[in-house]
Amino acid sequence: MKFSQSLHGLRGVASVMVLIAHISFGFWDHFYHDDAVLARIVHHVAYLGTYGVELFFVISGYVITSSCLRYSPREFAGRRFWRLYPVFALFTLLYFVLNLVTRYEPVKLGVGKLLLNLTFLDLFAGTPALTPNAWSITYEVWYYIATYGLLWFLLRSTSPWRVVGAIAFMTLAGYMLAAYDITIYFVGGALLYFLQQRLRPVIAAGPATAMALAALVVIVAIAGTMDFPTNTYLEMPGMVLPAVALVVATLIFVQAVLFGQGALSRLLCTAPVRFVGTISYTLYLAHPYVYIAMRELLRRVGVGNYPWQITLLPYLVATIAIALGVSWVIHKLVEVGPYELIYGNRIYRDPKPADPTEHAQPAEAAMETNPR
Repeated sequence: MKFSQSLHGLRGVASVMVLIAHISFGFWDHFYHDDAVLARIVHHVAYLGTYGVELFFVISGYVITSSCLRYSPREFAGRRFWRLYPVFALFTLLYFVLNLVTRYEPVKLGVGKLLLNLTFLDLFAGTPALTPNAWSITYEVWYYIATYGLLWFLLRSTSPWRVVGAIAFMTLAGYMLAAYDITIYFVGGALLYFLQQRLRPVIAAGPATAMALAALVVIVAIAGTMDFPTNTYLEMPGMVLPAVALVVATLIFVQAVLFGQGALSRLLCTAPVRFVGTISYTLYLAHPYVYIAMRELLRRVGVGNYPWQITLLPYLVATIAIALGVSWVIHKLVEVGPYELIYGNRIYRDPKPADPTEHAQPAEAAMETNPR
């Protein structure tokens, strides 16, 4: 599989969506909670913004499937560990220490909960994730394990135990899908990968743009007005049809981005969007801490005494800019530093292809691109 710059850019867009959702909702909740107009605005922004997580999951399903079919079990585990774990552990430990000092959320205190989080077992123990947004990282890790094990025993292993192994990992995958409906997006991403490998479709500029815009209308209409629980995504009374429509529209949209040659693909390949895509994983985990610091600053200056029509835009611009800067530093030092030191190669080796629809980067780089 060759590297998709447009998919890389889409990852950046998804990360910014989540960032804006969190900081705008918190701004209203802490400083303008009684303003009905702002409440309506930020709730729609929050619904649509947190849909960025679903986009992340589709991208993860697509990218990680190719990685599962390329690497040995040991190399796959090592590369995934050094891409994900340093940043995850940094923020998990940071939250634990800060919470221990401030007692911000006493329910999350305890060494046992810390160990469950650091080993990704909190999902099965029923304990809360510590650092904000970490819940989705835990989902992804177990999806990686289930996907790799299933594909290994079904397609690659010659072990006499391959049938038993396939059944075991199929059971794990089935449990994830049954217990946490949102993982349907991972499966959708994997299906897109196999579609690309089997059919290798190329969608012309006009149809690609039309497909993307039509799907985008459905996405905005549904994701911008409804909030779907992660574990009952496809089971809520009266919301099953919209949920299914949202999944289908998302897959159509991502397919148009992946295989299309339209204006949207070119936009996603621009340097600023690719930059955010590169730091998106760190940005996803780092931005809540930037927001908390900004919230404390705004509280001290009494921002709630001024109309939100004046304060909202400067707050958003400043918070986003600081979050991007902080995330870039942590990305360089913690996210890619250990990985590149261990494996001796850069993660992103060809960031500026001449043609955004010609996915020219080596497959290894695509597979090591993180789902955040």
